Formats: sequence, structure tokens, C-alpha cells
Amino acid sequence: MGVLEIIAERRIGSVELASHPALRASIIQADRASRSATLSDDEKARIESLVELCFEYDRETDPDEKANILRTLEEISANLPLELPTASVDEWDEELKASEPAYAAAAAAEEQRLAAFRKKYFTLRAKAGLKTQAALAKKSGLRRSYISIIENGHHFPQQKTLQKLAHAFGVEVADLLP
Repeated sequence: MGVLEIIAERRIGSVELASHPALRASIIQADRASRSATLSDDEKARIESLVELCFEYDRETDPDEKANILRTLEEISANLPLELPTASVDEWDEELKASEPAYAAAAAAEEQRLAAFRKKYFTLRAKAGLKTQAALAKKSGLRRSYISIIENGHHFPQQKTLQKLAHAFGVEVADLLP
């Protein structure tokens, strides 16, 4: 039994490892390869990743995450390419909205929150007499391009940004929040 196989058996567990024979076989093969005098830097990194993942599996408590670690171990030990997503983030988002009601509800709630924020934002900006993004940028200390991102609804600002905007509008942060 090789060192890598011993680490895998101790950290993953002999029962779990026995239920993944392809993983055990790939680990044995990687262990044999590690004894080669001409080990490439990529192969060294792959073996190092295997060891790190075995220890990470042992530390993890979430069963779903343990399953992800096992899947990754199988892919790395077999030296298989990782699956790359074929859908764009927007396509993936729309697919999730269509297939997962809880996700769709959360996305709708977030859209409503962002719309309510933008309504308050534009009202306060007008009351403050800041007619342009450049004027607001100068008064708040933010970049004009970032203000554009906020105004277009692409981003909900973090606390520090909300503080800068509230100061520029002459209001409290709570007045900006929906």
C-alpha cells in the first residue's frame, strides 16, 4: 500500500473508499506515478491536490460538500478534464428560475428590493439637486462609472457606498434603504 492510498484510506475512510473503486484505482496509479524520477510539475501539483482534498474531506461536516470533494477527487485522480458549463450565467439563472420555485421567488424579491432602492435613490438625488452622475460622483467620492452601475440596477451598494451616497444626499443611510 502506497503513501497516497494510506492517506486516502485514513482521511476518507476505508468504507467510503471501498464504495468508490475507480477512485481507489486512480489513487494507486497516482501513487505509483509519484515514485517516478521524472515527475512533471503538473503531476506534482495534481498529487498535492489529491492529498489536500483528502484532508479537506476529513475536516468537512456538510454531506453535500463531502460529495463534491469526492467527485473532485475522482476527476483529479483519474486526470480527467473538469466539466465546463455550456450555458452562460444568464441562461443558467433563467433555467434556475424556471425549475426552482424558491430560487425564482428569491430572485423576484431581490428585483423588488432593488427597484424600491432605485426609486428612493433617484428621489433623494433629485431633492439634493445632483443633476448628473458626475456631480454625484464628485460630492460622494465615488467613481461616475460605479454610480452608473448602481443607477442601471446592476448592483446594490454595500454599506460604505450607502454611507457615501447618504452623506452626498444629506440624509441617513436608513432613508436610502427599501
